[in-house]
Amino acid sequence: MALRVIDFHAGWEKIQQGIDRVVSFVDDNGVVRDEHTRLFSAYEWMSIYETVYNLCTQKDPTYEKELYRLYEDFLQHYINTRVLPAIRGKSGEHLLRETVRRWRDYKFIMRWMIRFFLYLDQFFVGRYGRPTIRNAALIMFHNLVYEEMKGEIISTVLLLINADRDGNPVDRALIKEVLEVTFDLQSDTLNVPYQTDFEPALLDSSGAYYALKMANWLQNLPYPEYMLQVVECLNAENFRAMQYLHPSTVPKLLERTKLEIANPDRIDANCLAGKVQQLKLGGNS
Repeated sequence: MALRVIDFHAGWEKIQQGIDRVVSFVDDNGVVRDEHTRLFSAYEWMSIYETVYNLCTQKDPTYEKELYRLYEDFLQHYINTRVLPAIRGKSGEHLLRETVRRWRDYKFIMRWMIRFFLYLDQFFVGRYGRPTIRNAALIMFHNLVYEEMKGEIISTVLLLINADRDGNPVDRALIKEVLEVTFDLQSDTLNVPYQTDFEPALLDSSGAYYALKMANWLQNLPYPEYMLQVVECLNAENFRAMQYLHPSTVPKLLERTKLEIANPDRIDANCLAGKVQQLKLGGNS
């Protein structure tokens, strides 16, 4: 690759034009799942890469640090002007759908940034201990978007899961998509939000849900019918979980459900309490 000295501002303007083309495409069209749109010819995107390469390798001065800083500035500006204004103020399924859409757009942009700034990944981030281009984007989205919205996102998903258990129509594909966002947000320095935030909340919420179900079933169903209800419940829970939860969560969820509705000690204790209550009522009649 021929090395030529270029002015930093002229070089960044060319890079910025490439970034602007990606952002404009997303703004105008949105991104569908796994879309691989040809926005640039091989010559065009290699020209942007070459500009980054030249700015980083030319002598007196080199501009790796400035390029990395401007890349981070771009991510922050994009999130603050495009992502957060679109998500804030929404609730329920509208919040989930907008979160999925904005994450999909952001990932599309991230893929192009990795191509443009590949040289920084190869020769800058390791030397200066900085996150890779991909990880920097993940960290920015996690810190600015996910941390602000995670409480409402997780509570909404849990409400939809309980509605699904109650037999109400819910968009299972939407639940799966938004949970994929929480699983995608992982890097060398980030824990997996799905595992650290969502999964514990799901298990606690499920425990509370099925504790109430158990109390109601034991009060109103004969023991044989109760046990049939337990089997049906576990089968239905397994089927639902496979539709939208990560496979690693399914056995944990079923174990927690069994603990609440199929624990022999709890069932025997409740049955005994019911018999005692019946004897008391009989003695008072």
